[in-house]
Amino acid sequence: MRKRVVLFLLIFFLIGYNQASAHRVQVFAAAEEGLIKGEATLSGRHPVIEGEIKVFSKDDQKLLLTLTTDTTGSFVFDPVTLGLAQPADLLIVLDADPGHRAEWHVSSDSYALSADQSAPQVSKTPDLNVPDTPLPSTPTLRSVVIGILAILGLGALIRWSRLRRRNQR
Repeated sequence: MRKRVVLFLLIFFLIGYNQASAHRVQVFAAAEEGLIKGEATLSGRHPVIEGEIKVFSKDDQKLLLTLTTDTTGSFVFDPVTLGLAQPADLLIVLDADPGHRAEWHVSSDSYALSADQSAPQVSKTPDLNVPDTPLPSTPTLRSVVIGILAILGLGALIRWSRLRRRNQR
């Protein structure tokens, strides 16, 4: 009876948590080819369709641009359209639904505008603080529980194997 209750609770938490974590949103942006490109996703790498993206100046929190994601959850904008005299650190904010917000910082070092703001400058030394690819998402409770169960299962299998050898002697 006790094993059935534990099994039921385990299945309940695995299924229940998976549905609840579907609402977590993430945003990522990086400077590529003179543009700032990004993507907005729900957990599980599902795209946020028509999510509102706001671009702020990180220093003074001034709203510089508002745009929406496309059907793949992507967005692109040219830093020249921001009207900045000099490159500034940017804060990219995703507002998907009420209560679902994500932020990403784009360093001014990752993009630079020329004096006439017509073309990006290419830095000879790469900025190691800005990742070129999206950061991996954090592990979900489901994956953690499955990992723990796998370890416990392997331990039980080793113990059973040792007990079986002892009984055969």
